[in-house]
Amino acid sequence: MKNWLRSLFPSGTPKKESPELPTAADPGSEQRLEARRILTRASLGQRGVMVHSSQLGASWQGSFCGIEETEVLLSLELNEVRALFTPGDFCTVTFDYDEHAHVFLTTVKRSQLSEQGQLDVALYMPDAVHTAGRRNLYRVPILQDLSMEVRIDAATGFSCSARALDINVSGVRLKLETESFSRFSMGEEVQLTITLDDICVHRVADVRHLDALSNALGLHFLTTKDTDERQNTGALVREAERSYLRRVSRIE
Repeated sequence: MKNWLRSLFPSGTPKKESPELPTAADPGSEQRLEARRILTRASLGQRGVMVHSSQLGASWQGSFCGIEETEVLLSLELNEVRALFTPGDFCTVTFDYDEHAHVFLTTVKRSQLSEQGQLDVALYMPDAVHTAGRRNLYRVPILQDLSMEVRIDAATGFSCSARALDINVSGVRLKLETESFSRFSMGEEVQLTITLDDICVHRVADVRHLDALSNALGLHFLTTKDTDERQNTGALVREAERSYLRRVSRIE
């Protein structure tokens, strides 16, 4: 009888299964999913696209052909620049979607001439697709591990360091400490010194927007006649772009 009871009511406290702890959503994963969703719809509609090659310094018009697991497929119309893309070449891709211009950075996986004389290109699937700004110039995101140093000197004599969030040849967005952020105002002109490895840029800029939620300044570079500074600014942006694209495409 006792053995029969033990079989019905085994001794010991039954083990409780540990509930699975919810994991925080990965913002990067959400961006990748959103990028795939947008590019899937753009491909289904065979939307027009503009591809600019950083290495070749040229642009081509074309259309989306489709997407696969790790790549975006495009068909481009050749123009006066007739060339095959080299795997690993950096590209900026812009297209219209949902009544807004969108843009993403990526690298070439492969390219070949089609029988119709067009250029078929496979690009690596980007980590993110962004809405293009009013100036239609994409600002390259600055990775936190990129050794870019920024110093701001105001006309009042105040000076501080900042972290660059994104940049292009027209301007830069900077994140400041709260105390430093409060010292700047809209329309103020400042002197920027931006250093990355052996590249050093000195530019005068004005404050175009203030973001009190993130302590960020949006700055627009004022026109300069100094050829060296313009060239150095371009070199700085290209280095930031290369760093970003290596991460996007997992290039070693």
